[in-house]
Amino acid sequence: MRREYDKYHLINVFCSLVDHGSLSKAAKHLGLSTPTVSKTLAQLEQALGQVLLNRTTRAIAVTDAGRIAYQKGQKIISSFAELEDQIAEAATLTRGKLKITFAETLGLKVFSHICNDFQKAFPDFSLELIFSPYHLDLIEDDIDIAFRVWETLPDCQFYAQSLFSIRPIFIAAPTYLEEHGCPKSIAELSQHNIMLTRLDGLEDGWSIDGKFYQFNGNLISNKTFHTRAAALNGNGIAKLPSYFCQRDIKKGRLVEVLPELERKDKTVGALYKVKRKDSKKIDVFLNFAQERLQEYDFSLFDK
Repeated sequence: MRREYDKYHLINVFCSLVDHGSLSKAAKHLGLSTPTVSKTLAQLEQALGQVLLNRTTRAIAVTDAGRIAYQKGQKIISSFAELEDQIAEAATLTRGKLKITFAETLGLKVFSHICNDFQKAFPDFSLELIFSPYHLDLIEDDIDIAFRVWETLPDCQFYAQSLFSIRPIFIAAPTYLEEHGCPKSIAELSQHNIMLTRLDGLEDGWSIDGKFYQFNGNLISNKTFHTRAAALNGNGIAKLPSYFCQRDIKKGRLVEVLPELERKDKTVGALYKVKRKDSKKIDVFLNFAQERLQEYDFSLFDK
């Protein structure tokens, strides 16, 4: 069975035949051989069940059915050319709508700043921003860009761009450490009240030198903001991403516990469905985000 998209090729060859008045001239214009053009015409006539051209050794004559096919064919060719132009224009536009999703804390602490600056620089863009504790589906939820955190690049059908690295760290208020002491090892850390944040998964332990240490505490929150607030209140030692509490550490409100511990950095990156070279709006936004992230001092992020 002939594939549907071949019909455009048949119509295009036929219209070129009518325009040029001969098989050889049409073949030259299309970059095809004369026998190929003749065979293509026969295929179209067979598909339509009508003779479209009467051919002699010197000329071709368009039949009544051929005139209808030529008129409709010209519209098809014109519509397809318009489609190509619109697609090409869309790929180069520096305006449009982007639907972007972030993990809540990451989005609010980092990317909301970038999005505000982006809309100031590109006012013709419309942004729909979704701050969610859950991973939205790029296909089902029609997401253009999803900013995620991963240790290993997820195995999926999407394109990915790494942006920056973050470290998970342990922090506590000076008042807590004065009252309960500062742990000198990961074994001692396990004896303290460790407050955790439940996001996509609960990391309630730490693997080092092949040994896994389990942490226990009286708080598991699904909001990093609350875990940080509990730490600032002196309730215990919190496990948080480094970018989230650098300003607190700099101001002395929080202290990093066991900074010498080995840890595996996580990557903050973007997932998107379309190659950047095929979507100007995605490429423009990601380029802007990458430039801003290079300039940002993460220690300046506050509540």
